[in-house]
Amino acid sequence: MITIKEIAKQLNLSSATVSRALRNDETLSISAETKTKIFMTAEALGYVAKSRKSTPAKAIRRVAVVHNNQTFRHQIDSSYYYSVRTGIEELCQEKSFSCFFVPLDALDSCQEQADGVIIVGNYTKDRFDSILSRFKDVPMATVGIISYYPERIDHITHSNFDSVNMALDFLFQKGHTQIGYMGIEETPGTILFGSRKQCFIDRMQEKGLYRPEWVRESSRGRDRVEQGYLMMEAWLAEGGPRPTAIFCANDPIALGVTKVLYTAKIDIPNEISILTHDGSYPTQYSVPPLSTIDVHPYQLGREAVLALAERMTQKRVHTKKIILYPELIDRNSVRDLTRD
Repeated sequence: MITIKEIAKQLNLSSATVSRALRNDETLSISAETKTKIFMTAEALGYVAKSRKSTPAKAIRRVAVVHNNQTFRHQIDSSYYYSVRTGIEELCQEKSFSCFFVPLDALDSCQEQADGVIIVGNYTKDRFDSILSRFKDVPMATVGIISYYPERIDHITHSNFDSVNMALDFLFQKGHTQIGYMGIEETPGTILFGSRKQCFIDRMQEKGLYRPEWVRESSRGRDRVEQGYLMMEAWLAEGGPRPTAIFCANDPIALGVTKVLYTAKIDIPNEISILTHDGSYPTQYSVPPLSTIDVHPYQLGREAVLALAERMTQKRVHTKKIILYPELIDRNSVRDLTRD
């Protein structure tokens, strides 16, 4: 069988030049005449190119994203989780991973196999255990405040202690001492890992400013924008003194609160200040745009995929906890009382 070396010898060319010409290498700088001679000589000598061995298709790793049944029910009401989801999906695509979503109600009936699992949200220990029993012996990461198995599961999170204290420090700096709280009943067990409400109460008590009648909390399970609306509506109907500022535990609640205040012609921030928590996109488009504590939900999703990739592709065996530090985004919905 004729070889490239023999063709090169006959034409007084290098083997590399002949090889690249026969592969139609567009970066090869030779004349059209020389290239024609190479092909004609190869044909005359009966050269047959060796077929390249086909490279086995790279196995696509599959990532299961387990979430509460209601997590992605509405893009505004679940804007935080949609940001987390976008981070997960985009990095999975960049890494050529396939991801699929498994609501808790479908956990037992899910037949799909996964090479890794991302748990999104906060759950009771029983719920956590049911997820672990369904996906056994695969790398896992959880995005949320709660993690019951830090020795086994990578934990991607933010600190409520950091974010709530950042919020209150900002309000104190602006001269506010009469501060209310509006939130939603948290997942049982959250207090062990840093409850947002408890962080608020602890700091206000420490400063001697805590007023329990100004801490409002709604039950879980309903539309959070609606819950914020109903809580603020009821608060106004009661009459009586109001705080100069309200800290909302999440952005959807703040949107509901803002709508009630707008309808009641109560000016933000001149008559009451609003500071919210999450940093999801709707608050920048509300009227007025709301100042928020950004806990980087999009990046939390990406960090979960990065952690999982290390476990799946690099065989990292130790677990890690990643805490993203919050950032204050001031959009002027908090009045500076120190200038009055």
